[in-house]
Amino acid sequence: LAAGAAAAVAALVTFARTGSLCEAEPSLLRGKRDHYGGVIVDPKALPADAMAFERSLDNSIEEWKADGVRGVWLQVPIDKSNLISLAVERQFTFHHAEQDYCMLTRWLPDTPCPLPPNASHQVGVGALCVNEDGNILLVQEAVGPSARRFWKIPTGLLHAGEDIKDGVERELLEETGIHGTFEKVLTFRHGHAAPWGKSDLFFICLVRARSSGPFVLQEAEIAKARWAPFAEFLEQSPYPRDTPVWAKAYGSCIGPDGVVGNVGGIRVEQCSKAQKNPGEAYECVYY
Repeated sequence: LAAGAAAAVAALVTFARTGSLCEAEPSLLRGKRDHYGGVIVDPKALPADAMAFERSLDNSIEEWKADGVRGVWLQVPIDKSNLISLAVERQFTFHHAEQDYCMLTRWLPDTPCPLPPNASHQVGVGALCVNEDGNILLVQEAVGPSARRFWKIPTGLLHAGEDIKDGVERELLEETGIHGTFEKVLTFRHGHAAPWGKSDLFFICLVRARSSGPFVLQEAEIAKARWAPFAEFLEQSPYPRDTPVWAKAYGSCIGPDGVVGNVGGIRVEQCSKAQKNPGEAYECVYY
């Protein structure tokens, strides 16, 4: 028992007033300073026992205030979700949640809270995929409000950490089985009616098909696929012809010579984000 207690004490650390981690009494939460005078609590070190968590959190709040800490970021894993209500009782508020955790925050000073809010936008992409005949790829969805009602281009949302160029190629392949190569962003729409009060960025991208088939449809989402002239798609009613925002967006994707994608657009270049070891990390610049 004595050995176990000693191990538990040794495993718990807190902030020294220098902002570094050091061994301390076991009633304080483990964490580290961020770059803005705040604290990020280590979710792996949260006590599983509710009473122990309450005691540690109360003592930590007192310590953080004395140390001049500003914002506190408290990530609670789903297997310790019983601790969330205890943090809320101590003026923590929800910031965001993922499948396996909930993030809460608290601003300690008696001043307006400047902590950044949760992400405000979702990002979607649409593949205006053109084959060697100059036709575009259209699909009908199998589910949703537009299911089997009208034709549209393959679309989807980007994954976290995914670039536009990669996401549009992935969505095209997943929905239709067609391999394509991103060429450029033709236009984008900025809307504010996405689910859960979020805004939405939707990028229409020119993608060159590497083949015209055969189609391998994502049956859970796509009912049909076909190649068609772009002019035929533009005249489809009510979408996009009679919907001004989409009529404008898709109409801007055709050049003055009538060729799909023969507009300036926005191209992409992969650039190193590091001053040293430039081959280790890249980000995409669209221009």
